[in-house]
Amino acid sequence: MKTALFGAALVLAAGLIPATSLAANAPELKIATEAGYPPFEYRDPKGQLEGFDIDIGNELCKRMSRTCVWIDQSFDSLIPGLQARKFDLANSTMTATEARQKVIDFSTPVYIVPVKLMVKKGSGLEPTAESLKGKRVGVQQGTTMETYARKNWAPKGVNVIAYPSYTNAFVDVTSGRLDATFQEAQSAVEGFLNKPEGKNYELASMTLTDPILNEPIAMGMRKGNTKLETEVNQTLKSMLADGTIRKFSQKYFAEGNIQFPAQ
Repeated sequence: MKTALFGAALVLAAGLIPATSLAANAPELKIATEAGYPPFEYRDPKGQLEGFDIDIGNELCKRMSRTCVWIDQSFDSLIPGLQARKFDLANSTMTATEARQKVIDFSTPVYIVPVKLMVKKGSGLEPTAESLKGKRVGVQQGTTMETYARKNWAPKGVNVIAYPSYTNAFVDVTSGRLDATFQEAQSAVEGFLNKPEGKNYELASMTLTDPILNEPIAMGMRKGNTKLETEVNQTLKSMLADGTIRKFSQKYFAEGNIQFPAQ
């Protein structure tokens, strides 16, 4: 559900991380991600990239006979990076919004995830302006959650605070500097609720149905790269049709926490 800020400066982070390929001389496919969003993309204790999107990207490269080269950088630099030809694809839980489609192209839809408000147990807070008035809500910079919150909540007295990563927001929740965070449900579960520090928190019961929060996740690419778009789409559709992406999801998500486009 993450969104890039169109005017943001390009910020390259941890460098290039080549993955294994079928052949040593296979052409590279450079894929950018922001590895601070478990279980979609994150680093394991050894510093290796892991996650649902990473599994999908590696399988994509395998089927396309390409060498995956992963570029880990800040999320709000993904669209500028594509436009600057720093990499070929952005694969980082990015929704294919109408605004984004004006500046980059997207692959066929890959999956959809629900968005939830995370709150302290017993708070009774729900994702409405009335419930959150006077409260402090954390979002990630450049995400559709930030867009929604600033449009629908901030004008009605909700203090919306943006962070480079939800990791920072979760720290502020435990310290009392935030009353809630607003993110994909599974990201809250894996990034905070399943950890000891998350024992006193929960997901609010209400699920918002606004279209901006329920648009499909897809891979971003530069406009006009028709050859790559065709190849990526054919490969992703085959991975969806044969159940490969659904199988990957079972490693990371509880039943019902992710949905797939009709085939």
